[in-house]
Amino acid sequence: MSKPTEKTALVGGAEEKTAQEKFHTAGSILVLIVVAVTKTQLTAFLFSYSHVPTAYSLYSCVVTSLLIVPFFLAGLSPFQYPTMKMARVFTLIVVFTSLDLAFTNIALSEVSTALQQCIASSNAFWCIMIETALTRKWQHPVVYLTVSLVVLGAVLASLGSVTKISAYGVIAAVVAVLASACKYVFTHSAFREFKGEMGALSLLFWVDLLIAPIYLAWTLINGELQTFFEEDLAHDGPLFWQVTGTAALGGVRALTQYLVLNFVTATSLGTANLVQQSLNIFISIPIQHIQVTPYLASGIVVVLIFSGFYTYIKSNKPFLAWIDEKLGWTPDNTGVSAQDQGQRVFGLGAA
Repeated sequence: MSKPTEKTALVGGAEEKTAQEKFHTAGSILVLIVVAVTKTQLTAFLFSYSHVPTAYSLYSCVVTSLLIVPFFLAGLSPFQYPTMKMARVFTLIVVFTSLDLAFTNIALSEVSTALQQCIASSNAFWCIMIETALTRKWQHPVVYLTVSLVVLGAVLASLGSVTKISAYGVIAAVVAVLASACKYVFTHSAFREFKGEMGALSLLFWVDLLIAPIYLAWTLINGELQTFFEEDLAHDGPLFWQVTGTAALGGVRALTQYLVLNFVTATSLGTANLVQQSLNIFISIPIQHIQVTPYLASGIVVVLIFSGFYTYIKSNKPFLAWIDEKLGWTPDNTGVSAQDQGQRVFGLGAA
């Protein structure tokens, strides 16, 4: 059995990054965290008095698509079409993105931001499990342990901080995080497999354009479309600009997610998202009058520590080799690496 590497489409990141690539990776993750935190807080505030989450998702797609067009017309980004060989993975991205956006907005309108972020914090765990199942490549046990501890920290941070809850909102949040994890995995796969054929801006444009009819049918069925345009936009000028600005920011967040997935795996993005989810909980404390508990404080500390540790082990490959050597999981001692041992235990052969 050959030793698994990270050279497959969904795992990625085997080659050592250059200093410029590391700078771009760090910069895109930082921008994503700032944009995502701002977007989540604005959306939660918006839904405190406007209860049409699916119509808002439709509007976000329309606004994002319209804002992208000038970039194509000015030649700032090449306009690329999805090809037939992209059809399968592109369809999956569209489906999971539509579910992610719609159910995230539904969850934010039904439950507290802290609870929604708690459920969303399991994204990294689902990403790494999906990647493992699809690639049939077992990653180092330390990676799985670290991701699990980060998720545990985020769960601890939200215990006792729930101020608004509904069964529908919880179900929506669960559907959203599963769809989000699948979206991350398949988007990273697409960027790896079709590198140079479809850029981040073109992918975002086509995904939002194809999602819009899905949301249009959805809002016509549930009656949100009429309410959204007649009550929330037509008779309230300031609200129109607030909704439009928040929708545009959603497009920026999606674009930064795509840019990050150009550089890192879905699991790495999911772990980076845990930082912004912890920040959202911090910010929600005074806004939503959340009581600070030992669980909240300790959970956030755990998230920050192990998110940083995950970044370290993924950017310093020799560290995992050192762990193998210390635990006796090297070819010199057992003939089997830690990753190969995981493959045998879990029945994951080469892809």
